[in-house]
Amino acid sequence: MASYVTQIIEITRNHPVGVTVAVISCIASVATYFGFLRRNQCKVHMSALAKPGLVVLHAMGPTRTIVNSSPFVLKLQTFLRMANIEFVHDLKHPFDRKHKMPWIELDGKVYSDSTFIIEFLTKRFNVKIDNHLDDKQKALARVISKTIEENTFWAVIVYHRFIEDFEFFRLSMPEKFTWFFRLVYKIFTIPYIKRTLYGQGIGRRSLEEIQHIARSDMMALSTLLGDKPFFLGNKPTTLDACVFGIIGNVLHGIREDGWPNKMVKDEFPNLVAFSNRMKERYWPDWEKIITKKS
Repeated sequence: MASYVTQIIEITRNHPVGVTVAVISCIASVATYFGFLRRNQCKVHMSALAKPGLVVLHAMGPTRTIVNSSPFVLKLQTFLRMANIEFVHDLKHPFDRKHKMPWIELDGKVYSDSTFIIEFLTKRFNVKIDNHLDDKQKALARVISKTIEENTFWAVIVYHRFIEDFEFFRLSMPEKFTWFFRLVYKIFTIPYIKRTLYGQGIGRRSLEEIQHIARSDMMALSTLLGDKPFFLGNKPTTLDACVFGIIGNVLHGIREDGWPNKMVKDEFPNLVAFSNRMKERYWPDWEKIITKKS
């Protein structure tokens, strides 16, 4: 830390004008960012891509390693493909008025939260991929989805991605995000994530405890999947889209030698096989998407 501070002091002495410009630029960028949030807090930007009957998905786009680094966006995108619902992806306004994503618009109305969106679309388009499930299977699907989204997600993705190895995530951002944007993003995102993790509870635990939670959840998923192709049998359901959002991000949205990635690959091969099965079935264009310049 001392050497880092010394380097900053030395740079300031040798390049006072450059440092001043950089500081002013940083302050201006931050002011612009928070001004944007205030202006848009109660405003929803409707897409120019909207047409009657067409679902417009609002969310961030792919990174250089995964079609979407948000498990909730990947979950919704996969569901839309499973249900054969036509949609377009609008990248211009990824966040809703609560600064959350994904959100969609359909026929002039706005819908938020991936779970609520899927429930709405299932009724709106008479989606039948879960129709064969009985009440116990539906209850099990609910318990699994809420466990991984409210618990596993924080341990295996958020903590590792933003606290342990943000550099990988930062460097995997699309090319349109400049180094300066990535720096500002890091400066103001990490403290927010830390506060959120502390409030959620994961941030109060040691790394060993977090890894224990992650491993226990993955072991439970692996046991429930067993040798079945999908979690509730031979047919894919909405639950599989949900689990794929998490496992897909562990395997493709985290550095290969990161502990969540290695843990799943080394200890739970059936989860890896499941993720590959979902990827091959619903994302044959995966490589094309992530290699396309954003």
